[in-house]
Amino acid sequence: MFKFISMLFLSWFVSSVWAQPNLHHHRSYQHHYSPLTYALRIGMDTNGNALYLCRAKLFNSIQPGKTWAGYGHCNVAYGGKEYVLSKFTIPKQREFGNYNWERKKNNPIVIGKDTNGRLLYLCQSNFKGSIQPGKTWAGYNHCNISYAGQEIITDYYHVLSSGNTIVVQAGPRPNVHFH
Repeated sequence: MFKFISMLFLSWFVSSVWAQPNLHHHRSYQHHYSPLTYALRIGMDTNGNALYLCRAKLFNSIQPGKTWAGYGHCNVAYGGKEYVLSKFTIPKQREFGNYNWERKKNNPIVIGKDTNGRLLYLCQSNFKGSIQPGKTWAGYNHCNISYAGQEIITDYYHVLSSGNTIVVQAGPRPNVHFH
């Protein structure tokens, strides 16, 4: 009986080794996900597709821009134009910690640096049925977005701000009576 079980086990082992000699198992799945998997979603185009943050070097500056799934470029607003750049980075969402989109620039998150050294902040604005990302800076009350080859200046926008504290304001307590 022992001999029979040993032969059965040996035949199973040999057949499993020789049956699939080119089967490889990989524990790392790094190359199987999109670079946008962990990216910061910063807007939405007119078709409802997500727009993600990208950053690119342009004229000795680091500019925030937008990209989307399958695009492979970063669109940046600068000097009245929309630049389409092929060299760019996609920062991961976790780099920003807790964040909020706020109307005021109370705690804006630095996202880039202009050619004159001015710090740039990320903003977003509703525009032609979409939510377009752009840039703003201290003392500037507009959001510059890139759209259809142009840099467009908008007045109503929200700024990406650090959300280190959560403010909760409770209303008056209702009068509850138990009988």
